[in-house]
Amino acid sequence: MRILIVGAGIGGMTLAALLKQRGLQPTLIERAANFDHAGYMLGLWPLGYRVLHGLGLYDRFAADCVECKDYEVRDNHGELVKHWSMAPIADRFGPNLSCTRPQLVKLLHSALDGVDLRFNTSFQSISQTGDEVAVQFNDGKIETFDLVVGADGIHSKVRQQVFGEQPYYHTHWGGWVWWVDPAQLPRETFFEHWGAGRFFGIYPTKDGAGVYAGAPAAGEFGEPGPGRGDRIRARFAGMGELADTCLAALPADSEDLFFWKLSDVRSRDWARGRVVLLGDAAAGFLPTAGIGASMAMESAAVLADELSRTNNRFMEHALSLYVKRRQHRVESTQNDSRHLAKMMFIKSATVAHIRDVATKFYSLEQLASSIAKAFDEPI
Repeated sequence: MRILIVGAGIGGMTLAALLKQRGLQPTLIERAANFDHAGYMLGLWPLGYRVLHGLGLYDRFAADCVECKDYEVRDNHGELVKHWSMAPIADRFGPNLSCTRPQLVKLLHSALDGVDLRFNTSFQSISQTGDEVAVQFNDGKIETFDLVVGADGIHSKVRQQVFGEQPYYHTHWGGWVWWVDPAQLPRETFFEHWGAGRFFGIYPTKDGAGVYAGAPAAGEFGEPGPGRGDRIRARFAGMGELADTCLAALPADSEDLFFWKLSDVRSRDWARGRVVLLGDAAAGFLPTAGIGASMAMESAAVLADELSRTNNRFMEHALSLYVKRRQHRVESTQNDSRHLAKMMFIKSATVAHIRDVATKFYSLEQLASSIAKAFDEPI
């Protein structure tokens, strides 16, 4: 079975490792030159790292992570709104583990010995004829495959070429991301300041605490260059001691800083003929629930499962089973991430105050009901 996976991100590499484990030999292409490109912080719920158990990678992964034992929401001025212990979830299903994206990518890469992994490689066109998919690569060469998997992210070229334009969901917020020495902050607590017209999140990892400072993306807030630091410090002044510690570590204006615009996408269809979507290419996630990577890995496990139990003749039926098992579950958790965004990203001080009062009465399960439900459901 000739399988091409487009995109060596978390979903694509997880799928490649699982297919290799099942005796298949996929081809994996990545447009970047290597895995040295910058990454950011991410959390894995048990939904995702259960897959690492199956690959024999979990112990190495967990040793490099920070467990999120507590989650605190603070208000516009840094005062505590609500503290949740993660113990009820951790004791029953497993902890939420925090790492950096490069850590997870390098771990998955270590499971790909013998896989045809091609860096500096992209495609120009995809065309389907009968039981074959012809792919023309950026060097002009054409190869044929039995299946093409689009795992090339939220702005998927596979999705655009094969499925057409799909609806994006825009929050119209964005934020700057930088790192802070973890010794300056509590190690096992995630902090989020749900402000009015501003949001400030602090997420510890083993090597550093990731900071996300978000606000409506219009105007000068998202502009790089001279004055960037002053604009950020002015926007987030008065959010309390934790925010002040992070703002003091803000890199100089001359240094590169990633500005993350918060949007997602949802493809109406996930499979068409012998082309199928995986991870953010099928349904991208806002970072609000910290569930996107876990969903991509879980989807990779289901797709590998279906592909390992079929042959080339019945490929399209296997893909339809994958979609039936995954699309509703993924879109339900995606809805949770959108709901959380509407709670977190509020401009009005009056509405933000009402939200803060209401949040005091939320349980963690109520805050993200579909995600909590997913822990106890089969895939």
